[in-house]
Amino acid sequence: MTKFLKNMFSIMALMALCGCASVPTGPSVMVLPGAGKSFDNFQADDAACRQWAGMQIGQSPQQIANQNTAAGSVGGTLIGAGLGAAIGAAYGNPAAGAAIGAASGLLVGTSAGVNAGQAYGWDAQRRYDIAYKQCMYAKGNQIPGVRRYSTARYTMPPPPPIMPPSGQEKVCMTLNIEFDTNNAVIKPEYYMEVEKVAKFMERYPQVKGIIEGHTDSVGSAKYNLKLSQRRAESVVNMLVGKFGISESRLSAKGYGLTRPIADNSTRDGRQMNRRIVANFGCVTAEK
Repeated sequence: MTKFLKNMFSIMALMALCGCASVPTGPSVMVLPGAGKSFDNFQADDAACRQWAGMQIGQSPQQIANQNTAAGSVGGTLIGAGLGAAIGAAYGNPAAGAAIGAASGLLVGTSAGVNAGQAYGWDAQRRYDIAYKQCMYAKGNQIPGVRRYSTARYTMPPPPPIMPPSGQEKVCMTLNIEFDTNNAVIKPEYYMEVEKVAKFMERYPQVKGIIEGHTDSVGSAKYNLKLSQRRAESVVNMLVGKFGISESRLSAKGYGLTRPIADNSTRDGRQMNRRIVANFGCVTAEK
């Protein structure tokens, strides 16, 4: 009897050992470093993703296998002992029957526990591998057989221009004046241009305008900034003093030589840069 029990325990221990050893303790999938990623960074990703995958399944596959093996062994021992005692009582030796039943139950229970532990361990390994691959993929690493797609951004087309209602049109006004060198006086040839602006503002009282003054590059930046401001103010003063436009609807701003539109190394270019540019809000008007 003693020899029988010893043999049973030896077989049970060997089965439990085999059950535990059959379950891997880390990822069983291949992952490669992402393009341009150093091996040190890849190792850091691997360590972080191993830990994260373990957290997703609650415990390691090895722990799950061991727990199932132990649970099967205990359950099989209890059931076998009860059945063995009943059979031994029928033959007049309950104690021997219980011992044999317990040993047999332990063997059967261990075998069942090992199988359950392996099955549970394999499922845990599968879930562990999935979590590990997801983590490594999210960190920019390559999973063989998985193609990384680039998501193309969809750019919304610009909205169509707002068309005025039928019978109306959009009316805008600009003003361009050129000056002589070192001069802020409006030349007579531009009086009619200023008058057109005045009539436009009289017709559309909601319109406001910004008068911008500019210069060429002759002279210092500080001097040209003041000169451009005087040029802008000369246009505002004409619109207010000669044509009666409210000063609150106009503003003057000098930019000096900072915004050239032509080459300052030529005479014609400098002439084009000595200018006034004025923009007024567009309005919708009846045709």
